[in-house]
Amino acid sequence: MEDKELIDSILHDIEIAVLKRVGPEKYVPIGEIPSFYRELYPDDENGPCSAPWKYSDMLAFFLEDAEHFFSEDKEGRHTSSVWQEEGVDRDKALFAQALATSKGKAIIVRCFREEYVERVRILQKARETLLEKRGLKRDLELYKNISRHDKLTSLNNQASFKEILEAEIANTRNTGAYLSLLMMDIDNFKLINDTYGHLAGDEVLASIGKILQSGLRGGDIAARYGGEEFAVLATDTTQTQVFHMAENIRKRIDSYDFPEAKHVTVSIGCTTYQPPEEINEFIQRADFALYDAKRNNKNNVKIR
Repeated sequence: MEDKELIDSILHDIEIAVLKRVGPEKYVPIGEIPSFYRELYPDDENGPCSAPWKYSDMLAFFLEDAEHFFSEDKEGRHTSSVWQEEGVDRDKALFAQALATSKGKAIIVRCFREEYVERVRILQKARETLLEKRGLKRDLELYKNISRHDKLTSLNNQASFKEILEAEIANTRNTGAYLSLLMMDIDNFKLINDTYGHLAGDEVLASIGKILQSGLRGGDIAARYGGEEFAVLATDTTQTQVFHMAENIRKRIDSYDFPEAKHVTVSIGCTTYQPPEEINEFIQRADFALYDAKRNNKNNVKIR
């Protein structure tokens, strides 16, 4: 009993609220509930709020990813971005984690103060834009507008991709969540254009855009990075996981029957973010891995 009281006291002092999952989208608060949580999310008839997502767009957005994560029935964690609730003092910021262990599943909501404020302010504008574009779903279709998307593939363009990448890097620095990047290039694309014509080349680009859109997870972001080069940002993804993701993409394209060109292959380089490196260092390492794949007879995946 003393151990439980000690744990409750620690969770309360470091401002962490724990909601135990008892069923799909059903949670119960457990332990000592910190004051910030009760101030933000009103008590319900049974005590502390068991559905804070009713009062928070960011938590509603996170719940969808958490439920998908829990449905995989494997141990691990899924971490949200850092955010500030509307109307909250500017010295407070929050983030959430979905935790799956052998003992059960839970969502935690943690409050940070002062030392995180400046970082959150930097993130806030990008996060507001991101939330507006995504609504409450990680659906790439919501990104479709002329200024942010490549018309041919309907993927993000390079400018919008870098904006998202900068926000996710800042989030990773704050939370320690994994972040991985794939850079992909169509092999011998000039030969495709020269052999079948530029319309066939455009058809290949559009088809690869559709393959990426249909094959990525809800939280992943794909872009046409330029010409025949594509990029994929994989959140909460380790180095081992991103390699398998890249292999899956490569195999799907290798086996796809393109209308004119028929058989097309890609080379992919991938890497995982290493804090506190800058965005250009992160991209460059993925590029170097792509060059490794190109030098290794193409149609393969390399990691750095």
